[in-house]
Amino acid sequence: MSEDTVNPAAISDLSGRISSWRDFSDRVSAAMAMAAAEPGPMTLSDRDFTHWPLGQREVVEAFQQWVLGSAREIRCHVLAASYDGFVRTHPRWVNWRKLWAHRVPCHQSPEELATSVPTLLVLHDRLALRVLEPLVGRGLWTRDPAVIGDWLGEVDVILQRSHDALPPTTLGL
Repeated sequence: MSEDTVNPAAISDLSGRISSWRDFSDRVSAAMAMAAAEPGPMTLSDRDFTHWPLGQREVVEAFQQWVLGSAREIRCHVLAASYDGFVRTHPRWVNWRKLWAHRVPCHQSPEELATSVPTLLVLHDRLALRVLEPLVGRGLWTRDPAVIGDWLGEVDVILQRSHDALPPTTLGL
């Protein structure tokens, strides 16, 4: 086989389909286990994170292992169109983040870009999950660095116009 011949098995190892919200949730949990084992920068993006398993104990434990095993400058950027139901949906994660907000900054998109916020998890340079059909949770996963870079570029455009959100503490009188 020459170097120019494409191996179909190698292509199938680079990407695949996500069939449902349940499949997406399982893949997020697996990706977080991967991030805990080999910490690196991450990006999480969704309109409201309703279907994510962020409140599950094993996912929060994976975040803890990720933060303890990674260098101080490594971040996990979280982007949402709205955090209105986030505290109610993922209280365990919100409580965990109180100590690590400096490593896990949360951003909210401007209102005019809210519908453009993709459902996406990226372990930079390693893996990305993206939901393309939000009604049923179907999407794609990929290990292709070019695709990962394109998807991160889409999120970065929104992040540049976003503002800080989900403060780790609530100040009051």
